[in-house]
This record gives sequence, C-alpha cells and structure tokens, in this order.
Amino acid sequence: MKKTGPIHALLLPDARGWRLRLGTGEDRILPTLGEAMAGVPATAHLELALPCQAVLLERHKLPATDRAELADMLNLQLEKTLPFPVEDVSYGFDVLGQEENESTILSVSAHHAQLDRICAPLREAGRLPERISLLAQRIAAACPVEETTLALWPEQDQLVAAIVTGGQLVWAQPLSSLDANIVLDELPGLLLSAELDGVPTTFTHIRLAQGCSDLEPALVQHFGKQVLPLADTSEAQSGLDLLPASWQHAAHSRERGEKLKQNLLLASVVYLLLVAGAFIYLAVMKRKVQSVLAEVAAVKPRYDGMAKQQSRWDALAPTVEPERFAAEVMHLLHKNWEKSAALQFTSFTFGPREWTVKGESTTDAHFDFVERLKKEKELDAYSVNYLPYQPLKDDKVSFNITGKPR
Repeated sequence: MKKTGPIHALLLPDARGWRLRLGTGEDRILPTLGEAMAGVPATAHLELALPCQAVLLERHKLPATDRAELADMLNLQLEKTLPFPVEDVSYGFDVLGQEENESTILSVSAHHAQLDRICAPLREAGRLPERISLLAQRIAAACPVEETTLALWPEQDQLVAAIVTGGQLVWAQPLSSLDANIVLDELPGLLLSAELDGVPTTFTHIRLAQGCSDLEPALVQHFGKQVLPLADTSEAQSGLDLLPASWQHAAHSRERGEKLKQNLLLASVVYLLLVAGAFIYLAVMKRKVQSVLAEVAAVKPRYDGMAKQQSRWDALAPTVEPERFAAEVMHLLHKNWEKSAALQFTSFTFGPREWTVKGESTTDAHFDFVERLKKEKELDAYSVNYLPYQPLKDDKVSFNITGKPR
C-alpha cells in the first residue's frame, strides 16, 4: 500500500479472523473485523484486502490487445454472465498473456452488496477503506517472478489454493477445510479442472503459509515437490482497486476533510503565535513608552525652566536687541516713508510682540511702501504684513501694517 500520509493500515483475512497490519510494524490478529477496526488510528490510510471467497475470479480469452478495448469487451462479457447488474459490481482485470490478436485476462469482480456486508463494521466505526484489494493478488505479488508456484494459505477457516506465474495470480480456489485429508481429496480435482481451462498447473514449488505446517508432509508425499514458506506480503502490491466509485468519493471527501482539519489546526497555531507575538510586541512597546515617559518626567523641570527663560528673554529682547528698539523701527519706517511723499502716518504702536503703523496713502504708494519694508534687511527680525486697506475720498486708502518677531 503506497499512499502518502503518516500511517498506513491494512486489514486482511487470517486463518481464524482478521489481521491488522500497521505501517509502524505492528501486526495483530483479532477475531472480528470490528475488533480489528478498533485498533486503526484515526488518521491512518486504510486498505482492506478481501478474502478469495468474497470475489468472483474468471479467466477470459478476448480478441483484442489494447487495454481500453479489453475493458469494453470485459464489460459486455460481465453483463452476460453476472447474475446481477454490472453497475452493482466493482471489477478489474490483469492481462495474463497476449498473442497477435488475442489476450488472456483474469477478471476480479466484487458485488457491492457483498462489500457492504463485509464493511458494515467499518461503516459503523465511521470509516470506509480508501482502497479495496484482493489478498490473493498481494500474495501472488510476493512470489518469485521466475517460477510457477502453487501457493496455499488459510482464510477464515478455509484453505485457498492459487497458481502464480511470473508474480501474477492466474487461478485461485477456496477449499472447504484446513484438514489435510480433505485438502488432498479436493485439490487434485481442482487443479485438473484448472488445467482444462488453460491454467498452467506444472508448478515448480509449493509455497505454504505459516500456521499450515501440518499440511507439509501430505503435500510433499502427494506432489513430490519441495515445500517452501510463503513470502511476507507486507511490501507486496495489488494492482487492482475494487473500491466502489461512491466510496471513493466518500474517501476523498474524508481525505479532504482531514487536510482541511490539519490546515485549520496549522492556521490556529499560526494565529496563536501571531497573537502571542502581538502581546509580546505590545508589552515591549508599553515598556518603551513607560521608559520614555519616565525620561520626559525627569527632564520636564529643565524644559519648564528653559521655557520660562525663553519667555523672559522674549520680553526683554526689545530692550537689548537694537533691531527691536522702538526708535530703530520708527527710523526704518521713516526712511522708507521719505521715498514716497504720498504716505501719511496717523499712528504708531509698539510692543514686545507686535508693532503697528497706520496711515493714509494712494493705493500704489501703499503697496510700494509694504514691499520696501519686506525688502528692508534691518527689519529681517520681523514678519511684515498688512491688513486689507479701506478706501477713502480723493482716491486714497487707509492702511494698517504690522510687524511680528520671527
């Protein structure tokens, strides 16, 4: 079973019940499928291997070699031979051999009603397998490809006999008992019938499953062949998947749900980490703010003292800075007034925060006077502005010019 994921679980029939084989190496035998299912981890990818008696195995010779054509011909063949509609069956096939225009195939068919009955304990547990294979094909895949083998193994109080050629299952048949006498009564007749159907029954070795060692002496005496242990099927693969299409949809939905759950869990972890990071960031910033506030509180008295000194300096500046003397400002106003005979001052007010000169003039003389004051370098300590003039008689206006320390 090759699926991506952390754990793989395989349920397969055993001599007295069901075997649970986990990808971690754990291997347990339990009497019922329900008990075996209880040991399957919730996140495991689940595969069910069917016993031979649960499927219908048929050999067909079809006049085609293309696999798509063979599939269409097999579908028509099954419609004729199956006792129930082909839509109620999951089936697949392996190509056993091909000639120029003909192929020999082995079809494996599983009735959905039979699958429902077998998988009832799984459905009750809220789980459906993601893959359904055939144990006989897994065992065949574990046999040596260079020989024809008679393989024997137990499945739930029955013995299954199979012919394997080149690592492929070519024939399989359940026997009614595990008793050596009954096996030797039934097996030769079954092999003869298989040979008449074209199955290659001249096998090199007999491979026997563990737990059936009591059959070895009788098999050696009857067939005169060497009996070897059946290989482990842990890594063997079955090419056919008999999972019904509706179950595949449910399995895919569950897989998507598991992925969504994992993504949501990952998103939750990332979200919690972001929230934790945000709280840590806020805590660090809070400490920094508290540190800055403490520093501000520590230097505030010094800044307050400096502000008071600056305020006192601004108040005393007109008495110690020549460019701010009232007489100096009046001198500059008078110097620029002399250049325009159309100007007449009506008042002059001087203070530490502002001086104001009011007067009358023509409109042009007023604007020329303001521009000369703005260009006066010795008035750079002030920002000179004017208020909207008021029109008077004889084309004159009253003006109001102010100067504020920069």
